[in-house]
Amino acid sequence: MKKIPLKLIAALLLFSGLRAAAADLGAYGELERLVPDTAATAVKDGGFYTLALPAAPAASGQAVEYTGAHARRLAAMASAGLTQVNFVNGGINGQDQYYYWGVPRVVTQVKPAQVGIMRHWTSNAQAGGVPVVELIVKSGLLKAGGRPYIIPESHRADYYPDLHGVFFTTPAFPPGMLWMGLMPDSDYVDFTVNPAMGALYLAPGNYLFPCPLNTQKWILDEYLKWKRTGILPAGMELTFKHIDREGGPQAAIDVPITVVQYQKNGKVTILRPDLFKN
Repeated sequence: MKKIPLKLIAALLLFSGLRAAAADLGAYGELERLVPDTAATAVKDGGFYTLALPAAPAASGQAVEYTGAHARRLAAMASAGLTQVNFVNGGINGQDQYYYWGVPRVVTQVKPAQVGIMRHWTSNAQAGGVPVVELIVKSGLLKAGGRPYIIPESHRADYYPDLHGVFFTTPAFPPGMLWMGLMPDSDYVDFTVNPAMGALYLAPGNYLFPCPLNTQKWILDEYLKWKRTGILPAGMELTFKHIDREGGPQAAIDVPITVVQYQKNGKVTILRPDLFKN
């Protein structure tokens, strides 16, 4: 297997994060406009902003159709095995990175009702100075990021580029086991979704709504230029192969949610107590 230098890895797949059930900062920049500057839509309470109860989002037919179809497709791939497509040597003190096309055998399709209330951690991230947790609560949307599913260990990380979209966990799952530096007081959103939404079980505490990858604009520009000219930029072959594997560039699909409760700066605000099971 050809070894590719670390300096090229960002140009390969941009898959540099650990496995996550959390927000991707770049994906939420466009939602900043949904949270105005003042208390017109929020009440300040002891240094915290308590957002007004959002309207339950209309069921998105596009999200239901896409996640359902791709959850079935990806779950079916679990029996087909894996193909290693890249290896990056992490050195003595770093993580070796293994990249696979395909889906681990443990991946199965699940119904949202089987999971119950779901949790999406935002890692206290901000977009344009606005906490991402506020953007999610105000918009009622979760957005896919630019990272795939990753299984990390101390000196190794396995990357699965076919598994991408909106990652989530459950309220009972310990955040420290997500390898993201999360603390019990980190920001999160607990939510429910349309029961027809397609979802995947990845591992204990790790789930996925499959959605198109949020590929950075400069990569899409280079990809389209390559399609026009036939000139392949150095270090981009694997990236472009993966885009082709996905059927070409895909438009973003957001996941509409009903926020049950959220935590911001360590304070929990319950919006829908009626959705908690007895």
